[in-house]
Amino acid sequence: MASSTGYILRTRPYTESNVIVDLFTHEQGRLTCMARPAKVRGKVQKGHLQAFRLLQFEWQGRGEMGKLTQTDERYRHRIPAGHLLYGLYLNELLLKCLKPHTSLDGLYENYQRCLSLLVDSEIPMIVLMRFELLLLEGLGHIINLWQLESSDADILVTERYIYRLGIGMSLFNRNQQQMGGIPVSGELLVALRSPELMDMSQYSELRVFLDHLWLRVLGKPLNSRKLLIF
Repeated sequence: MASSTGYILRTRPYTESNVIVDLFTHEQGRLTCMARPAKVRGKVQKGHLQAFRLLQFEWQGRGEMGKLTQTDERYRHRIPAGHLLYGLYLNELLLKCLKPHTSLDGLYENYQRCLSLLVDSEIPMIVLMRFELLLLEGLGHIINLWQLESSDADILVTERYIYRLGIGMSLFNRNQQQMGGIPVSGELLVALRSPELMDMSQYSELRVFLDHLWLRVLGKPLNSRKLLIF
């Protein structure tokens, strides 16, 4: 029997009485368990198996799929209806990026903080993008905001650059084919050093950059992203 605190990322029907639950836990990272929820009474209550609730979990098993044996609600992030899609986008990112039984340093705390900010944020997309940058860094896709990897030249606000997975940032050259690269302005890179001071035009460019970057990291668009407008 194992125990941890965490959140529901997704619940899928399996049989008439059983569901498959994807969890993001503090101690164990991402887990997948089978559960037989009860409507009112039971160790695993159906009402607990919803997103954005902090739960205490107990489960059995060490393979790819365990058995969820108990849930107890500890806290509920009361995200407004108009912001729920942003939370679902976060959950889809974790499902696509994290392998089972793994997590990343600080990711759980950043996810929890992001849910709290979504409760009353006026511009929830900005909350998402700041989380996405931290997630990308944890996955090893570090965006150097100060120097080029190839020459150690300083990044300048007046220049344009190209970012490639596994290679990093280089100067944009119109005379060369920029295969697999994502264009980005020096203005945005410099602004990202102090994201709390960025204006909406810079955040709009960041959204485009992140969308292209996730497409290269994951190989296909995120379903929930198609429903969000920024």
